[in-house]
Amino acid sequence: MLRLSELRLFRALHQHGTVTAAAQAVGISQPAASSVLRQMEDRLGFTLFLRERKRLELSESGRALLPEVLNALAGFDSVEKLSADLREGVLTRVVVGSVSTVAISLLPEAIEWVQARSPGLRTVLRTGTTLEIVAMAGDQRIDFGVVVGSAENSRVLTRKLASLSLCCVMRADHPLAQKTCLDLKDIVSEKLILLSQHLHVGVVLSRLMREAGLDFAATIEVSQSPVACALVEAGAGIAVLENLSAVYAERGGLVAKPLAEADSLSLNLVWAAGKDLSAPARALIDRVEMGAMASALPRGTGVDEADL
Repeated sequence: MLRLSELRLFRALHQHGTVTAAAQAVGISQPAASSVLRQMEDRLGFTLFLRERKRLELSESGRALLPEVLNALAGFDSVEKLSADLREGVLTRVVVGSVSTVAISLLPEAIEWVQARSPGLRTVLRTGTTLEIVAMAGDQRIDFGVVVGSAENSRVLTRKLASLSLCCVMRADHPLAQKTCLDLKDIVSEKLILLSQHLHVGVVLSRLMREAGLDFAATIEVSQSPVACALVEAGAGIAVLENLSAVYAERGGLVAKPLAEADSLSLNLVWAAGKDLSAPARALIDRVEMGAMASALPRGTGVDEADL
C-alpha cells in the first residue's frame, strides 16, 4: 500500500519530470525523493518512471496507475478542505461532478445564482467523462453529477434532466452559416471535427449517419467540446456537438445551426443510491435543469434568461 507522501511524490514526478524539481515541490531532498521512488517501485513490483532525454516519463504501468493516484489525492485534499471548513464554521459545501460541456455552459450561471442566495456556501467542481463522473457519484466523492448519456452502475440513481439535440458549429464566414437549417447530407463533404466514438454524442451521430445511409469520416477527432470550438474558430473545419456546447460556441462568436434530433441523447443527473441531497445541492440541480430546458428551446421563443 502506498502512503500519502508517496502518492504526492508520484504526482510531483509526473508534473515536473525530474527528481530534483519533484523533491522541491513536496519539500524533501533529492536523495530522499530518489530513495522513496525506489522503495515504491520495489514494493509495487514494477517500474513507475522511465528516463527519457534527462526527463522522467511514466512507464506503461505508471500511466495505468496515474488516474487512481490523482483520484486518491483528490479525496485526501477534499477531506483536508472539509476539515478546514468545519474548523472555520463553514458547514455548507457542495461537491459537483460534471462533463465538460455542462461545466462550460450551464454550471457557471447556476453556481453563481445559488451562491448569491447561500452566503458561506463553498462549491467544488470536478470534471471528467460520463464514466468518471458516474464512478465519482457511486464512490460518494461528489454530491451529484451531471452527465451526457448514462452509464450502468448499481450504486447510483439517475434522473433525466433534459433531452439534447445535435447542432453544427461553424465560423460566421462558412458557407453553411447562411443556410436557415441543415441536415446530415449538408455536412458529409465538409471537414468534420467530431467527438470521439466512445462519447455519447459520437455514438449518436454515427448511428444517425448509418441510418441515413451516409458515409462520413472525421478530419479531426477530439474528446472535449471546448477543443472542438477552438478548432472551428481556427478554421480547421465544422463541428458536430450537442446543443449545450452550441450555446457555449455562440457566446464565443461562432454560429450554431440545428442539425438533428436525437431521442437517445439526454442530460442526466446521477447521485449515490441512498444519499440525501442538501438544500443547496437541490437548488443547484433545479437551476441546472432550468438552464438545460431553456437551451433546448427553439430560437426566438421570447424566453428571457432573467425570467428563469
